[in-house]
Amino acid sequence: MKKNKLKRQNRLIKASLILVVLVFSLLFANVCAASIYHIHLRSNTDISLYALNANTTKVTLYGARGTIYDAKNNVISQDITTYKIYAILSEDRKDAKGNPAYVADTYATAEALSPLLRMSVEELMVYLTKENVYQVELGSKGSNLSLETKKAIEDLHLPGIGFIQTSSRDYPMGAFSSHIIGFTTKNDDNVQVGQMGLEAVFDDYLQSENGYHTFQADKYGNQLPGLADTIVSPTNGADLYLTLNKEIQEALDQSFAMSMEKFNTTQVWGIVMEVDTGKILAIGSYPTFDPAIRDIEDYQSLPLQYAYEPGSTMKTFTYAAAIDSGVYDGSATFDSSVFYMSTNGNEPAKGNENSYVEVLYNASHRNWGWIDYDTGFRYSSNVGIANLLTSRLSTETFEAYLEKFGFFSKVNVDGLSEAAGYKNFRWPFEKLTLGYGQGSAVTAIQMVRAYAAILNDGVMVQPYLVQAIKDHDTGEVLYQAETTVLGQPVSTETALQMQKLMSDVVNTEDGTGRYYKIDEVDIIAKTGTAQVYRNGTYDNGIVISSIAIGLPADDPKIVIYYAFESDYVYNELHMQTEPVQYLIYRVAQQYSLLSSTAVEDSEDVMYRDISKITMPSLVNHTVGYAASQLSGFDGKIITLGSGNQIIRQYPQAGQTVLSSQIIILKTDYGDNVMPDMYNWTIKEINAFWQVSGQEIVVYGQGQVKSQNIPAATILKPEDVIEVVLE
Repeated sequence: MKKNKLKRQNRLIKASLILVVLVFSLLFANVCAASIYHIHLRSNTDISLYALNANTTKVTLYGARGTIYDAKNNVISQDITTYKIYAILSEDRKDAKGNPAYVADTYATAEALSPLLRMSVEELMVYLTKENVYQVELGSKGSNLSLETKKAIEDLHLPGIGFIQTSSRDYPMGAFSSHIIGFTTKNDDNVQVGQMGLEAVFDDYLQSENGYHTFQADKYGNQLPGLADTIVSPTNGADLYLTLNKEIQEALDQSFAMSMEKFNTTQVWGIVMEVDTGKILAIGSYPTFDPAIRDIEDYQSLPLQYAYEPGSTMKTFTYAAAIDSGVYDGSATFDSSVFYMSTNGNEPAKGNENSYVEVLYNASHRNWGWIDYDTGFRYSSNVGIANLLTSRLSTETFEAYLEKFGFFSKVNVDGLSEAAGYKNFRWPFEKLTLGYGQGSAVTAIQMVRAYAAILNDGVMVQPYLVQAIKDHDTGEVLYQAETTVLGQPVSTETALQMQKLMSDVVNTEDGTGRYYKIDEVDIIAKTGTAQVYRNGTYDNGIVISSIAIGLPADDPKIVIYYAFESDYVYNELHMQTEPVQYLIYRVAQQYSLLSSTAVEDSEDVMYRDISKITMPSLVNHTVGYAASQLSGFDGKIITLGSGNQIIRQYPQAGQTVLSSQIIILKTDYGDNVMPDMYNWTIKEINAFWQVSGQEIVVYGQGQVKSQNIPAATILKPEDVIEVVLE
């Protein structure tokens, strides 16, 4: 029995070997026949017409560039696979069986493609009737096609129509901290390369490595079956995980829009950061841009690259220097009416109305009479700063503390491009004006780092945005950020005393920050209003209003810095505070800092009135379904066309939508109707362009103040919308 079993096993092994040899021989014979006799044995096809023209073709296989995520793993930037359509026009193009493999019926092909490419038949015929060309691409609307569109076209079985697989960089959140995220462009090898922001700084990590597919092809590019081919798989780029919080960033962006509307501001910027870790939760500015569109002229990141005179928010550090150096007496008094500056060598000194070289006033020439220094901080007195720097705090000591706080040097946030600012501290007058934030320039990120030290009981940490870098395929951690302590510019006792002074700014009846107070969470703050220096002089009509906020008041966890440039309106810029109140509320909400007695249904403050929903997926659903899903949305919904099915939507599914924003839905039939775009931002204009497909020309920056086509006008596909922003 054992011998019989062994014989059966031997016969099985021999049969297997014979089968392997036979398969190899057939493959070898097929290759030889194809190469020598021009006969493809498997199909018995005579390939002499094109085998003689066979060549080795190498097709690039693209790896995916790394994805950028926020702190909660929401996608900020990612590669998506797209397709480019092309048409073979040469009548010489045949398949292996001799059938036409070109566009034989151009008009029928144009009619079939028109609805799927959103191109008119006439547009398509321009491409499909070109003469003396082998193949043609179908323009910009034939690029970046989705997989769904590609499959729909393939189902038409149109001869001569083919696709090239490509990739594009997708930013599903649109203008989400776009100056920081940056953007990519394709190089000559069709590879995405970072050109700005984190996309550029971390390009080496994000960059993928392409693979390739090598095979034998006929003269038309068709792969010859049965012949040897080689595939080297691509390598995907690493993924970036940021500290940015989607909800807080969206709240910051919304507060920008509210400020633009309320004050007709030319630019707004702000940062939200944890004071003890340095994690930047939100950072941005306005005007902004969608990285996929890039339709603005100035790509300067205001929080990092704009050096400006900060105004009275600098007084916090003048006071902190005086307190920490032991020369401060908060109960000492001074005459707040005016300060006559004299000089003592190259140092400023106090003079009188009969002997002075410069005169300093409080903002708007305010005069409170004789007040103490604590009150001077609460009132934001420039005269108080001048007295402090000439009678108590030496300018040399003051300068040393500014260096401890890191002013006039780059913060170096993850290698991003920054400005260092500039210090004018040579002449006596400059030494005084720097004490209240004029004459020298800093950046918002420098202000945030310094304020975080005050709020963190004197300990200063390094701000950062990149939390981790991970291998996309294996999950291996390639980099992990940690909190870095930079030093302690002032003692804990000094920091706590400054926190008390900042509390008085908000929580007293006459403090300059009292209008920022909200019932739901206690805050501390310091306000600032600075003149803007342009063309060799100060523009009295333009100011930068700013505020630095710590919350909660009793043990600050978060610092908010918010600034905007606008026309000067006496006594209003720090009274109309709803945009910042809204931001404070949303930050406190995210960190569970709201008091248990918070009244959600109160209508006396704007930030409570703004509701939000998570945008549902409405594409391929009916208009009725969309109405039911959006029944709880209090904002404006714009429906384009008169069809019954939704084919495009803005915002995308999963995004948070506030009731102060708009929703745009495109149906599958009917003409677009011109909306009233008054006060729309560039983000909303871009959304309408993407959803409607209408061409839009934008002039200026800010918000829409006029449009060339009246609202409610039925739009033709060829209509060009022109809007003027101011």
